[in-house]
Formats: sequence, C-alpha cells, structure tokens
Amino acid sequence: MSLNAPSPAAPWLVPLDPHSATPVYLQVAQGLRERIENGDLTGGSALPAERDLASHLHVSRVTVRQALALLAEQGLLSRKHGSGTFVTPPQAAELPSHSLGLLSSFSGDVTSRGQRPGAQVLAFEHTRPIAQEAMSLGLSPTELVYRIRRLRTADDEPLALEQSTLPALLVGSVTARDVTDASLYALLGRHGLQPVRAIRHLRAVNADTEAAGLLNVSVGTAMLSTERLSWTSHNRPIEFARALYRGDRYDFVMELQAQEHA
Repeated sequence: MSLNAPSPAAPWLVPLDPHSATPVYLQVAQGLRERIENGDLTGGSALPAERDLASHLHVSRVTVRQALALLAEQGLLSRKHGSGTFVTPPQAAELPSHSLGLLSSFSGDVTSRGQRPGAQVLAFEHTRPIAQEAMSLGLSPTELVYRIRRLRTADDEPLALEQSTLPALLVGSVTARDVTDASLYALLGRHGLQPVRAIRHLRAVNADTEAAGLLNVSVGTAMLSTERLSWTSHNRPIEFARALYRGDRYDFVMELQAQEHA
C-alpha cells in the first residue's frame, strides 16, 4: 500500500496511510467520498473497473469491492451490471444518511446529495466546561471551551440539533459568525485540527416540546440521539458533541462482517 496523490486526470486516486488503524477499505471509501463532496468526481462520472482501481491504489480487489459497496449503500455510487460503477447524480441521491464506519460532517453528507447545508446558531458560549465535557476533552475545570448549539438544515428543512464543545485554547479565536451556515469540521481543518477518528454512541429517543418545535415534528416523534467524541491525528480530543436527528429524514448506515474463526 502506498500514498497516492490525487490528480485532475485521475480524481479517483486517494491517499492511503499504511500506518493508520483505520481499515484500508474505509480509507478508500472516505477518500472517494471526499472526491465526490468537493466535486472532483461529478455526478454520472464512471470509476475504473474494480481490477484497475485496485491496481492503481495498490490494494486488493476485495478491499475495493468493500469500499464501493459501502458508498453504494449510502447512495453516492450506483453499480450497473455490465456497465460499471458511476457517481450518483445529485438529483438522484437519497435523503442524508451517515455511515457509522466513516467520519464525515453533516455538511459533507448533505452536500454530497446535492442539497444545501445550513447552520443556525441557537447558542454560542465561551465558558468553563461541565464535568462530562472536561473529562471527555481532557481539560481541567478551569479551562475554557466553546459550546455551540446549532439547528442543522438541508435546503432550509430542519434535520438535526447539534451541540459541539471545543477546547478554546486549542482552537483559538472563534465567533458565532464562524459557525453560521458553515461546516465545523472545515473550520477545524483550517486550524490543522481536522478530526480523524471518533467514538459515537446512538440511542432512540422521542422529541420533547423544544425539539419538536425546532425540527418541525410532533411531540413524541421518534428521533436518533447521538453522542460523539472526536480526536485529531495527534490523538488529541477536539470535539465532544451531542446531536438529535429526525428519524424520518436522516438515517445511519452500518456495515457488518462475520467474525473470522481460527
């Protein structure tokens, strides 16, 4: 396996890190997803055959097949028997979904499906952390954090409530304007703090009065509640986040594999 630099002539070439703990097929999937999200791979464009893609990336054909299957499940690729694998045109994409195996932002998920992401700041605090935030982010009780609560939308339709807590000393100066209608991951990336791995917990909940009003659903509607802790490439905790997603408009995708027996 080797590091592959992207090029305009071969936008499907993605960088792979042989020292990463992330499975290779997930690295391939994440790399292709980023090419789709930033427009290097446009809707309707064809990918090379599995054999050729595996050869160019210096990985096994099985690895390529796993990555393409995962992206197809997310609606980013379509696989046509006898024709090949194609990037799904934006107008044909499904509602936003999120793979549990890939670390990506809400904005990236929505953009990849041809929709316009939005973020309305509901609360912005520069304050001391509560106990769970301090413990998760490895901070002392006297250190400061940014606590940002936002309503996330796709084409102006409310889909999620997100609250992110960031260590202020590590992130530097941030204002509410910086995170209005903007990707938080993109902001962290500009500071060299792009999250590269995370642990996410999910559970089912029902919408309370506040959530129902903000997300335009009935009180008691089924929701997906998540809690996530993300780390940078230097293994530094960078974000403690909680989110509430509309269960009727957003889903999570998980790939399962049988355990190998000796």
